Formats: sequence, C-alpha cells, structure tokens
Amino acid sequence: MICSRRTFLRLGAAGLALGPSSSATAAEPVWIGPHDVDEFAVLGDDVLTVGSHLRALDSASGQERRRARLRKPLDAAGPAIVAATGSAIVFGWYVWHEDVYIVAADPRSLQVRWQRRIKIAEHEREGGIPSVFPLVRPDGVFVLIAHKHSENLFRLRAENGETAWSRYVERFAVRKALAVHGNRLLVRSRVTRGAQASGDLHAIDPANGSTVWRVRLEGHDNGDRDTMLISGDRAYIASPVYPGESVRLHIVDLAAGAIVKSLAVDRLGEPFAYADGIVYFGGNAPIAWDVAGERSIWRADLRERHGRLLAISDAILDPGRRRIYVGELDDSFFVLSPADGAILGSVDVRRGHTNPTSIMATYGAYRLRLTRDLLIVAAGDRRLLAFATASL
Repeated sequence: MICSRRTFLRLGAAGLALGPSSSATAAEPVWIGPHDVDEFAVLGDDVLTVGSHLRALDSASGQERRRARLRKPLDAAGPAIVAATGSAIVFGWYVWHEDVYIVAADPRSLQVRWQRRIKIAEHEREGGIPSVFPLVRPDGVFVLIAHKHSENLFRLRAENGETAWSRYVERFAVRKALAVHGNRLLVRSRVTRGAQASGDLHAIDPANGSTVWRVRLEGHDNGDRDTMLISGDRAYIASPVYPGESVRLHIVDLAAGAIVKSLAVDRLGEPFAYADGIVYFGGNAPIAWDVAGERSIWRADLRERHGRLLAISDAILDPGRRRIYVGELDDSFFVLSPADGAILGSVDVRRGHTNPTSIMATYGAYRLRLTRDLLIVAAGDRRLLAFATASL
C-alpha cells in the first residue's frame, strides 16, 4: 500500500500538535446564541433551544424569533434530547429523587400543549439518571425512560399526553436506545453485566407495544452514547467487551430480525455515518470501516493533545464539504478528512468563557449538528455557537 506523506505523518504521530496556519484553527463563529442552552434541535430554518425558555432562533443569524417560558425546576436534570417535527416538540427532564416530566410544545407558537409527570420510586432507578428519550411520529409520541427498572416505554397520545400503552423493556433500557425502522420501534436494553455482558435489540409494534422480534447482542452498551447506526435495512452496533479494547461490531438485518455478522474490532467507538459502503466510527480513535472488505481504511488518533488526555463526544459527517467534525469536551472540536482521516485542524469553542458556578463542568463541544452551510455547536458552558462550514 502506498501512503501519502500526510497519511504517513498522521499514522506516525500521537497527540498531533496543530500549527497556527490551519484555517480551521482560525475559524470564528458566525453567531453565538443564548447562554442557557441545555439541549437543542434543528427544525427547518429554526434552531430550537431548551433552557429556562424554549426558544426558536433563526439558523442563519442566531436572532431569536420567538420564545416561551418553561417551568423547569432548578434541580432538574436534562433534557437529554429534544425531538422536533412539524407537528410537535417533545422533551423531558428528571427531578432528583422524584419524577420524570415529559413536555410537548407547539412548534409554531412554542406554547406548552401538555406536560406529563411519571413517578419513579427509589428502587426503580438503576444504572444512572433516568432520562427521557422521545420520538414523534404521525401516530403518536413514543417515549423511552432510560435507567428505569419498571415500565419504561410509553406511547402517548399527541393531543393530550395520555397513555395509549406502556410496557417494560427488560432488563432495562439504555440511554438513546429508541429508534424507528419502517413500522417498527427499535429499543436496545442491557441484559447482563460483567465479563459475560450482553444486551438485546427489540423490534416493537407501535400499535400495541408487543415484541415482533428480539436479538441478543454480546457486549456492553457504550456508556451513555447511541451506538446504533441505521442504514437501509441494516443496523450497525458497537458493543465493548471488557476487559481490554475489543469491541463487537454487530450487523443486524432489521427486516429479518437476525444478526448478519458479528466481528471483533479493537477500539471501535460510536458509529455516526454511512456513505458509499463505509461506516464511520467516532471516539478517541475514529475509524473508517469498509463493510464489504471487513477492514479499516484509516484510523485517526485523538487520544491526547499537547500532553492532555482528550474526552471525545459527538461526531458528524459533512458529505458536501467532505469533512468530519469531532467534538471534544474540554475546549474544542476537530476537523478530519473522511478520505484518509487526516486531522485538518481544530476550533477552540471555549474562547475564555467559563461558568464559575459549575466546578466540574466541561466547556468544549458536546453536541454537533449541521444545518445547510452551518455547523451548530453546543458548548459545555451552555452556550450555542454556529460556524460556517466553508471556513472549516
């Protein structure tokens, strides 16, 4: 194999130091949004943010278009995600040692339509903070409450939030485990822990909550990240096998409800994109994986920089600009080439901003989204920033 000079340097360098000549390093935000953003979503020309208020920002300028005040308790955790469609905006939070709240708002006026309260007793919490993961469909609002050791999957009526059906996804559902394929809900759950850890992938009928099929998957869920990527009728799922760095890459046929292949790959992170037969995985060792050839095309190294260990968060592929953006929790996000994994630069989102009331907080890029020619970045100190992809 013949390597370019840039590829050779990349493969030989750990903790690459980026020089000031990188155009990405000099990139400045097009706009900076409100400083109370807990989570956000992109809906058409709007960037919807949830904090003390529910706001709709103009995606091009960052100017506030409309807002509605939320009655969110100060000690509430979340939302973990915001689901937004043309028919509803749904999100939720957990109030410590009390209950989960699910909120639905109108996407045009931003006014709250209804709010549901679901009690969680102390003995029902397991493995982490209960979090609300909603999915809005034409036939209703589906909500998964992760880390709840009792009924944790709900179909709610869109008009009033009343329960159409509810069920328990045993043993308990992991975070960000709710997805849809065709006319089936897909839910991941953890079954066992330790050296023989495994989990299940459930296909559920949205009409009545019954199980259509269930597939056992060897390995853990990957922390609090969504480790399932759907492309066509295939799901790609990365499940670490402890101890060590081995990860099981499960390829599941979602139409048949069967595992196509299960491969062992070292240091495999979260799958975040599929393009032209290549699956891209994030984490501290981003990798491009050739599905047909069952081999890696390239692997980058984001384990450390300037002697500092990195905590990698989100990753996203920009096929139009031929770039990969990888978030880092301390202060920045990286720009990579999808062709060879070369690190093209990094962008500092901290810019001297800190929140002195949050001693344990991180200030880097924890969530990335693309909208037209902008990369929207949620920073750990609750700021929202937009960067022109042309400058990256």
